[in-house]
Amino acid sequence: MQYLEVISRNPSTSWYRLLGEHQGKVQRWVTSTPETIEIANHPELCGIDFSSALSRAMTACLVSAPFAPFLKSVGSNQLCIMNFLRGSLNFDLRNAIATALDSKCHATCFMSSQRYRKEGRWHIKEDMYRKIKIPEGAVLLVGDVVATGVTVDNGIQVIKEHLEKHKTSLRGLVFFTIGCHKLEKILEKYHQQFTEMFPNYEETHLVYLEAKFRLVVTGSRLLIAIPGTDLIKQRALLSPELESAQYDSVSGPLERCAIYDAGSRAFDVYEYLDDVVEYWEQVRRLARRGYTLYEALKERWPETDYKNEKVFREVKNREWKGISEEFLDELWARYKARWTREFKKWAQTPEALECVCDDHLDVLGRLEQDFRRHG
Repeated sequence: MQYLEVISRNPSTSWYRLLGEHQGKVQRWVTSTPETIEIANHPELCGIDFSSALSRAMTACLVSAPFAPFLKSVGSNQLCIMNFLRGSLNFDLRNAIATALDSKCHATCFMSSQRYRKEGRWHIKEDMYRKIKIPEGAVLLVGDVVATGVTVDNGIQVIKEHLEKHKTSLRGLVFFTIGCHKLEKILEKYHQQFTEMFPNYEETHLVYLEAKFRLVVTGSRLLIAIPGTDLIKQRALLSPELESAQYDSVSGPLERCAIYDAGSRAFDVYEYLDDVVEYWEQVRRLARRGYTLYEALKERWPETDYKNEKVFREVKNREWKGISEEFLDELWARYKARWTREFKKWAQTPEALECVCDDHLDVLGRLEQDFRRHG
């Protein structure tokens, strides 16, 4: 079993060490901010607002990161950011490092990458644009959304070849992601290789934003899903803050993906909104065929039906080590407030799900109209 150990909890940023099964040489973390909760729960946050929110989150995370002393132990000119286009641009690590670490002369590299699926396997194309210059003894920082991991695997292999060709070295690697377990296997592989290649290589850090999400695969028991793309909350290891935020609205837990497409979400809002709207229209069609809100919630957010508060606390204390009793009191109260007898009775009707869909589609429709009015 994997679990989160509390490192620090604050209104601006919380940090948890991810421990338990599959622990290797890579140091794993989960961090939570108000901005990344908003991103995971509200797909209507898009365009420049989405990019700005993620940028602010990265700054807050770097200010309080448990490994910040390691980053500060190297010169500013040894910090190097790798951007896999387009997704990495949203993390805005260049400005986040400047603000959080007072770094004025760090390097930034770029590499294009586009994955495609052929005969059931994912491949990379359009990866020929490369602007890479990595200083000697660099600490590499990356931010990207990771599903299958093929972009990252290909990209780090390119970095490795560049380091070998130019006879330069790495001292560490820090990767921020909205992603899943696929990234752990990739980073473990390169941690071993970099340790063997560079005597001064020290640390590899993987930071999950809000959760170690699950990746939809072929055979996943979801009525609507895109295998190899969607990052979901079902059976995921969530930060306490994100779990609590599932009770902020009914629509949040029902979203198809925790991020949808990060590239279009930032840089092509019409394409992005079409994708989100199409999903909610599909859900509404399911409701009109008899699918209920209760069934939808239990499918997308398979929350335990706790028999009593004692069982609830036993479950949560296994998932989160060091969480306060006060927080558990608040979360239990939110759970009870959601699952009242009246709500459960209403939720067990298809009309309830259709109502949620209509309300959410209205929000998305008004947002698209607003974009077009100002476009």
